[in-house]
Amino acid sequence: MLQILKETHIPFSRLRYIGFIASGALIVLTLILLIVKGGPDYGIDFEGGSKIGLSFSDPMTTEKIRSALAELGETDVKIFRIQDVSTGTSSFQIQTTPKTLLIEKDEQKSFSLRVIDKLETKYPGLEVTLTGEETVSAAFGKELQWDAILALLLGLALILIYIWIRIDFRFGVGTVVAVFHDIWITLGIITLAGIRIDITVIAALLTIIGYSVNDSIVISKRIQELIKTRRGATLTENIDSGINMALSRTIVTSLTTLFVSVAVVIFASGTAIFPFAMTMTIGVVIGTYSSSFIVAPLVIELENILPSRKRRT
Repeated sequence: MLQILKETHIPFSRLRYIGFIASGALIVLTLILLIVKGGPDYGIDFEGGSKIGLSFSDPMTTEKIRSALAELGETDVKIFRIQDVSTGTSSFQIQTTPKTLLIEKDEQKSFSLRVIDKLETKYPGLEVTLTGEETVSAAFGKELQWDAILALLLGLALILIYIWIRIDFRFGVGTVVAVFHDIWITLGIITLAGIRIDITVIAALLTIIGYSVNDSIVISKRIQELIKTRRGATLTENIDSGINMALSRTIVTSLTTLFVSVAVVIFASGTAIFPFAMTMTIGVVIGTYSSSFIVAPLVIELENILPSRKRRT
């Protein structure tokens, strides 16, 4: 394994309260900002509704599109500009919320045609091309939301059971808390950045969970080995040593991912892959932090509350 750090002796156990306070403050701040913003901005996959993609022969603005839609009586719409960095051209996505629980396909088709007709009538000489069209019923969108939540909860339960069997229950609890920590903060940041939560973002979040759990397991296994071989050392000493021994590997793994995701964020802004890359970038940074400052330090607190069998005897 490539070593980018020499042997370190960072007192993670002594710094744990700073980490807890920083994480708690960030979680509360994210919650407040989300309340002020009105909650996450869901994509069509989870909110339901319709989405059409349009490209134009002449330069177009969001304000002009919104004005045309208002004349059609469509005021509850979200308009997103998509910039093609390779050509410098822009296209637009228009997302509408469902007015009924079920949207008929014929109604959706007429909506896209009405929008195109209105734009071409309102702005003479403008040619509008339909580049994409998607419809999701409100009922299906809500069902998909619950399926995603249940899948996440089931996954966390299985993670807890796996780490409990392979390592220790306390490390399992620490890992699950860290995953919640990573997902919540990442969701908050991307929401504030204006990124819609859709299937692409969910895929990125699942990838982040994989990275976070993998880092946590590697560090937990290292600490477990030290506990078995260094019986004269205290739990805090073994935790500090274990995290420091795995620190170089953790940083190398994270940097390898960040080099790619940051490059995509910079050079693919406005493309379909941008939300995935941005979510990955934020999540990997938060996950790298939590694997060292949340998981193992939380084990110390759990040990104080629920001492292990050896300590009790």
